[in-house]
Amino acid sequence: MNSFNTDDDTSRIIQKYKNHNIDIQTFNQSKYPRVDKESLLPCPREQTSDKANWYPPGHGDIFDALYNSGLIDKLIAAGKEHLFVSNVDNLGAVVDTNILRYMVDSGSEYLMEVTDKTKADVKGGTVRPTGAEL
Repeated sequence: MNSFNTDDDTSRIIQKYKNHNIDIQTFNQSKYPRVDKESLLPCPREQTSDKANWYPPGHGDIFDALYNSGLIDKLIAAGKEHLFVSNVDNLGAVVDTNILRYMVDSGSEYLMEVTDKTKADVKGGTVRPTGAEL
């Protein structure tokens, strides 16, 4: 999943693999208008306005973005039943087959690994409990 800020770079990198036996699928997350602090109105006047007037919503947009891109239909049509998602900055991420087996055996539709927030987590990436301890 790319944002409008990363899509061109990703496309250039993927071109390096066009002659390999690998199928790389990408899709873009949504883009939302920034709001002017003074007027509280959307900054962009039209869809093609400067990128600085828009922001990508981040990882939480994955479900809408997969659906809106048509990729989810393509994956389902290809018989895919499970989707492993990891941030590109987590290059060491792997599928834990115990977790996958639990998901399959329990019939879970969605499973998410979370971690406690630390002082170093200043820009998202973890769940903040509201009230009860996790």
